[in-house]
Amino acid sequence: MSDIDVLRELVEKGENFRVEFKRFLKSADLSPKRKQKLIAQLKYITSEGEGNLFVGIEDLNGEKWEVFGLTEEQAEISDFVLRRICQEADLTIIEKNTFHTGRGIVVRYVLAKTPSEELQDLISVGFAGRVNAGKSTLIGVLLGNKLDDGKGSARACLLRHPQELEKGQTADLHFAFVGLDHNNKITPLENPLDPQERARVLEQSKRIINFVDAPGHSEYVKTMIRAILGSDSQYGAILIPARDEYKLMLSEEMRTGVWRLDDITREHLLLMASQETPFMVLISKVDQAKPTELEKVREVVRQTIKNIGRLPLFVRDEEDIKIIQKEITHRIIVPIVEISSVTSNGLNLLINILANLPSRITQESLTKPALAYIDKIYLGLPGTNVVVTGTVKQGIFKPGQRVKIGPDENAHFFEGKISTVEVFRERVQRVKAGDIFGFDIKRVDPKKLRRGQIIADMDFESQACRLFEANIVVTRHPAKISVGYSPVLQSNTIQQTVIFEEIEGRNYLVVGDFAKVKLRLKYSPEFLRVGDRILTREGTTRTIGRVTKILE
Repeated sequence: MSDIDVLRELVEKGENFRVEFKRFLKSADLSPKRKQKLIAQLKYITSEGEGNLFVGIEDLNGEKWEVFGLTEEQAEISDFVLRRICQEADLTIIEKNTFHTGRGIVVRYVLAKTPSEELQDLISVGFAGRVNAGKSTLIGVLLGNKLDDGKGSARACLLRHPQELEKGQTADLHFAFVGLDHNNKITPLENPLDPQERARVLEQSKRIINFVDAPGHSEYVKTMIRAILGSDSQYGAILIPARDEYKLMLSEEMRTGVWRLDDITREHLLLMASQETPFMVLISKVDQAKPTELEKVREVVRQTIKNIGRLPLFVRDEEDIKIIQKEITHRIIVPIVEISSVTSNGLNLLINILANLPSRITQESLTKPALAYIDKIYLGLPGTNVVVTGTVKQGIFKPGQRVKIGPDENAHFFEGKISTVEVFRERVQRVKAGDIFGFDIKRVDPKKLRRGQIIADMDFESQACRLFEANIVVTRHPAKISVGYSPVLQSNTIQQTVIFEEIEGRNYLVVGDFAKVKLRLKYSPEFLRVGDRILTREGTTRTIGRVTKILE
């Protein structure tokens, strides 16, 4: 289709909430009254994303539009006037196309809100905990700076899917943020879905705490693992509901004679520890537990943390927070806070901990070539080609940047271009290591994208992998693992079946065994590096470990 055909089709469709036609712009349009009218029109067509302004098209009473065409001089004046108006309206011209017609020039401008500066101080915290631990409720309380009513009212702002609203349980990863002002007080966010409210909180806050809320129900275990392995959160928080945990421990003690935490809770602790992520334990719903029940939970939590090689620290006052600020990044201490989303018990201590957590993003990670793993893919969003989300592992990404993406099923990497960059649905000028992003990717076939692929600088050294070695430990298994065993591998955002091709020096593995193994990806190559943490799972079976060598 020629340029003229494209233009004719656009004119036939006419104006809409994303398209505005102007015959031309002139110096008189910079007068206060005319300028205000134009600013209002441009803000309207960009209110929900990118907007299109066509200069050189005559608007005939809003019912019919015809190509008018501009001279070179009129096009230059119109361009000058538009740029002056965009500057005052806080809009950016992100694309400009010129159509040459028999009547003169028609110029198409793609406009969008001017991106904000990067978020300077962002701390990400991954929440884990079994079903009904109170994760979503706690995050909802922090978001709105308003206590829960005891019936889960605070979590409503986080639940998105019909089954979540029906059951009151998280089924997918949810991202939410809390803004803290210069006094470490929460900037309330009444409606997290309101873009104007989000923008206000981002602008007024000195620190942003991003929460990754993972499901706790056993049927969503792969999503929970993806949250811990793939979100690259700087810190973790494991919620343990006091009375519910006590009842489970009591049942275990009656059955086996041993007081111990629930299997899912212990797995969360082990996963966090294996990631080498500094984390804290939040004993939740303390308002529902009897003093004797709470004391028993404290005792077992304390001993469990010691058993995984960490030092428990019950947080009681500001002096304890100073210790956390100094020591938590060394991954030795595990702060324990007792909280209630109904009575506010411990919430101020938790907020002060979050306000004083040191950033774990190093200058070295910012200077490395940019790298991120794709977590989610969104098609069909108005004004976009394909939007991908994830967390930046290293380096810096900017709008307009050419990137390599892959690997595909043939182990090839292909090129794309980042059109726009968003954080919390607000456009920004760049994202850096540790930031959660949304990229609109242009010049790429959306069908070629999948979860687990990387997005990287063009000069990033990348090689697809099918066969690799790893050191692993079996953490849960009711039987034995032999050559040919084929569980699901999870690493970063990668989820794919692998085959155990070799177990060095052993015929089989059982729970507690350490071994060097050779693993082959079953379906397609992935990008893995030496040192990457991996987890394999099948039913209740788990192994955790690290990649030690890329073989193929």
